[in-house]
Amino acid sequence: MKIASKIYTVLLYLFLYAPIFVLVFFSFNAGRSTAVFEGFSLKWYQEILNDSTTLIALRNTLVLAVLSAAIATVIGTAAAVGIDRMKNKYLKSATMSVTDIPMMNPDIVTGISMMLLFVFVGVFLNIQDVLGFWTLLIAHITFNLPYVILNVLPKLRQTDPHLEEAAQDLGCTPIKAFVKTTLPSISPAIVTGMIMSFTLSLDDFIISYFVTGPNFQTLPLRIYAMTKKSVKPDMYALSTIIFVVILVLLILINVSQAKADKNKQSVKPISKGKKIVKRVLAGAVAVSIAAVCIFGFPGTDNGPSIAVEGVYSREYAGTVLNVYNWGEYISDGSDGSLDVNAEFEKLTGIKVNYAEYDSNESMYTKLKNGGASYDIVIPSEYMVERLIHEGLVRKIDTAALHNYDYIADEYKNQYYDPDNEYSVPYTVGMVGLIYNTTMVDGTPDSWSIMWDKKYEGNVLTFNNSRDAFGIAQYLLGHDVNTTNVADWQAALQKLKEQKPCIQAYVMDEVFNKMEAGNAAIAPYYAGDFLTMQETNPDLAFVYPKEGTNIFIDSVCVPSSCGNYEAAMMYIDFLMEPEVALANAEMICYASPNTAVINHENYSLRGNEYLYPKKKVKVQYFHNLDPATLKLLNDLWSELKLY
Repeated sequence: MKIASKIYTVLLYLFLYAPIFVLVFFSFNAGRSTAVFEGFSLKWYQEILNDSTTLIALRNTLVLAVLSAAIATVIGTAAAVGIDRMKNKYLKSATMSVTDIPMMNPDIVTGISMMLLFVFVGVFLNIQDVLGFWTLLIAHITFNLPYVILNVLPKLRQTDPHLEEAAQDLGCTPIKAFVKTTLPSISPAIVTGMIMSFTLSLDDFIISYFVTGPNFQTLPLRIYAMTKKSVKPDMYALSTIIFVVILVLLILINVSQAKADKNKQSVKPISKGKKIVKRVLAGAVAVSIAAVCIFGFPGTDNGPSIAVEGVYSREYAGTVLNVYNWGEYISDGSDGSLDVNAEFEKLTGIKVNYAEYDSNESMYTKLKNGGASYDIVIPSEYMVERLIHEGLVRKIDTAALHNYDYIADEYKNQYYDPDNEYSVPYTVGMVGLIYNTTMVDGTPDSWSIMWDKKYEGNVLTFNNSRDAFGIAQYLLGHDVNTTNVADWQAALQKLKEQKPCIQAYVMDEVFNKMEAGNAAIAPYYAGDFLTMQETNPDLAFVYPKEGTNIFIDSVCVPSSCGNYEAAMMYIDFLMEPEVALANAEMICYASPNTAVINHENYSLRGNEYLYPKKKVKVQYFHNLDPATLKLLNDLWSELKLY
């Protein structure tokens, strides 16, 4: 039994810590992959110290966690004392039930409800951009409070109430009696509640996602935004640093405690309250040192600079431009590239407040609820159509844009914006079939290979309804924008038939799986295939004969824009030849900018996957009507549960 117990313990710890060890291991990888080790390097540790956006997000996270934990601890301790001293047992029971609700509630329900509350208050008080640091702080304090209360209450019940009464009999005021008798007794519970609050705040994503605005981003939000593509390896380096700091701090505390226990017979005993205070101070010092380090390494400007051709005024210097874009969808200075936002700030004096999203739908939600204002967004074509229809974007004066002529005519006058009034094309891409040449026989030319029993358990597919159903619709010869219920039902049946072949529904996970050779076939975007092929040369790509999806992501100005002129300058700047080139090289999607396509230094010029010479049969996704959209969502849920 002892051997079995030891084996069980080892397996348990292995299960818990193996992911962390893998993360630490690949933080020293010379390449970008988390599946293939390409050699030892400290490259990503250098990258993270130069990534000012991530360091600011980390600083924001620490500041928020410290403040929310401290405030929640004070309020929660006071609330626990009040609840403990209630005389009416029914009122006490009701109060405890209400206290438990935030813990029992799903985080997404709490996040959405708080967002709606803040937006309502903002409208009622006529406050624009109500979502931001203060709403985030209030939300974090709110969900931390129950944990403080539930830690302190049991300790209060264990405390002898007569001690406080005796102190008052000896001349202490009620407050002094509480501080001298009860407070030291409950100090361990208070510290435990504060540490738990700090941890919960540091780790929170879901609630933060709904209640934050464009001017404050935490580290979990930044990492999640990267899932449009794979998470950059500098995040592994940052996670390793955080893990090591916490580990060292825990070791120091335990060693210190062990020494104190060993010497307590020969040294004058230290009161429990003083020990607690010392630990809290030690933790505060550690956090302060970490914050100082973050402030001390705001990122270095080692990237290249450019000489732009457009005319950019400094008339709006000092103002803030809120830009909302896909994760990893702009040249940000990493790997020696051009830092587009930094260059724009240097040129115009306008501060770019840059935030990221992971899907068109999440971006739409932020614009629709009205709690936060953005000046620039970059949605896909079907979402542009929806935003125009709902009046969520305003017209763009393309005649005033000096670089608009660089946009190729084939990307103008599209169905979603026939008069080019609301959008300026940013990138272009198509979905194709990625396959591993060592695992797949021959060269596939049809989506039907994803249904081939030969590759059962080795097929990946999109973890989003529109693309997954689109593949079935191409095979069936249906319009991907059909409103015919029978067509959607037929596509569902086709996808159910595919289920035995599917290894996983994926988005950014496709990078690791295909790079490591853990799957044979996966549909994904051509630009992302190029990134995967750099790591795994055995990967190949083809556009299936039945047709595929093409998308155009375009720059738009939301109707809530607070600085229209600055937004126009930013759009113009994105079309500058050198800027557009840097973005095209970083994103690896096709560019609608003729200056990029014809640029002599464009490494992807004429790429057979981004700019295929052979005509590819394509369809655009259109914005579906509400009834069809609801049908799609219902069918997608049925498929995932099948």
